[in-house]
Amino acid sequence: MKTIASVLALTALPSLADLKLPQIFSDGMVLQRETSSRIWGWTDANASVKISFAGQNHSTKADQNGDWHFDFKRLKTSDKGSELTIEGGGAKKVIKDVLVGEVWLASGQSNMEWRVAQSGGADQEIANAKDPLLRVFVSSNVAEVAPQKDWQGNWKTTEPAHTASFTAVGYYFAKRLRAELKVPVGVIECAWGGKPVQAFTSQEALAKLPVGKTLLDGKAKAAAAFDEEKAMARFKTQKEAHKEKMAAWNKDKKGNRPRGPRQPVNPAKNPSMPSTIYNGMIAPIIGYGNRGAIWYQGESNANGGTAQHYEELLGCLVADWRQRWGHDLSFYWVQLANYRKATTEPGIDSDWVVVQDEMRRALKSIPKSGMAVINDIGHPTDIHPKNKHDVGERLARWALVQDYGRKDVVISGPLYSGMAKEDGSIMISFDHADGLKASDGKELQRFEIAGADGKWHWAKAKIVGNTIALSHNDLKAPVKARYAWAANPEGANLVNGEGLPASCFTTE
Repeated sequence: MKTIASVLALTALPSLADLKLPQIFSDGMVLQRETSSRIWGWTDANASVKISFAGQNHSTKADQNGDWHFDFKRLKTSDKGSELTIEGGGAKKVIKDVLVGEVWLASGQSNMEWRVAQSGGADQEIANAKDPLLRVFVSSNVAEVAPQKDWQGNWKTTEPAHTASFTAVGYYFAKRLRAELKVPVGVIECAWGGKPVQAFTSQEALAKLPVGKTLLDGKAKAAAAFDEEKAMARFKTQKEAHKEKMAAWNKDKKGNRPRGPRQPVNPAKNPSMPSTIYNGMIAPIIGYGNRGAIWYQGESNANGGTAQHYEELLGCLVADWRQRWGHDLSFYWVQLANYRKATTEPGIDSDWVVVQDEMRRALKSIPKSGMAVINDIGHPTDIHPKNKHDVGERLARWALVQDYGRKDVVISGPLYSGMAKEDGSIMISFDHADGLKASDGKELQRFEIAGADGKWHWAKAKIVGNTIALSHNDLKAPVKARYAWAANPEGANLVNGEGLPASCFTTE
């Protein structure tokens, strides 16, 4: 187990008697316009610090620990790179090519981390990528025991040499904003594949939830039981055994290549454990000026036993980030895509669709939020849909309407808003329902209906204005309904006039 001294070393401040800045304050960065942009760092205790940027000259003072910060207020948009100069502790730092525009966090698991190079149409997109005003902070993956002060990464401009490594969803989101707003856009990527929502949330916030406390207790128990010496000894034995298996496999290459063992990780800093990614990747950038965050995650919770708690866990993360940043940052997420073998019978449940519906319900409980529905672009055998362009574009619709006041953008596909029982039918109403239709021109599919016995049947669905009338010949008094209720609801075809798909829902 780690000693107290080693844990303290992880969180120690950079050495003083100098001027230190977090890596995110580096050449090519984008500062948030119009609201507030914080600059911070470390120097000598009680030292004076001078900051100059865009014709402004300011000063502040470090505290007794050498910590200092300064908040720029209402910076004006600037698409011409300027120098940000900071002096303190007998040293001087010059950050070059700093723009002022819109800044967004791009967080989540592998589908947010997924690179442009791995996405559909990558070759042409990368070859044509040339926009010095669209920049991405390409970061490292770090999980830690306690909140950190710094986090490695680099700001990169959009050009062929860099764009391949960008978060694809974040890039296409920013590209749409660039096209509409004509201002610089910066994206800070803080995503890690295969990790649950609780890993991105602070321990203090999780401890306030019953489910969060249970998760933290599990982490503490696992950490207490971890014996690094014994774990490394087992790992060494496993590596030797793997060498023998590989030697045998290399003789005839029959069967699957033997998989090597994984090096043991202390549960206290395992990136799948609660708060570890928050400690390593979120804590170091808290306070960096932004408009909001986009989020693509949930797959790990759908497979990890916490599906039914996703709404409260996501709400906990959003409230945590907002409290720590000190403003109600906008928060827009991607509903999980269709995945796995398509179902053909009604009445089948799955944790995957539970997470999808928890995400839909969170729209009501989390203010200043939005959700991109993508159950039309998934793949039954690939958890990473290659079409990241439409994902980014659909997230951008929410930002354009709710953050930037666009009136001519359709924000979403149909979202369930209520039901009414009427003459043996159930009438379903929606928000964002103008021009309801079937995407393929056929009859509406994947609506289910049930009576008092709770047995689900495929429903006959008819468009009546901006509502859907559901009925079944054998049900005189239906009591509940649902739509696209499956991990892969193949055939679900309800869209609005913009062609945007309807979210799954249940009236229960």
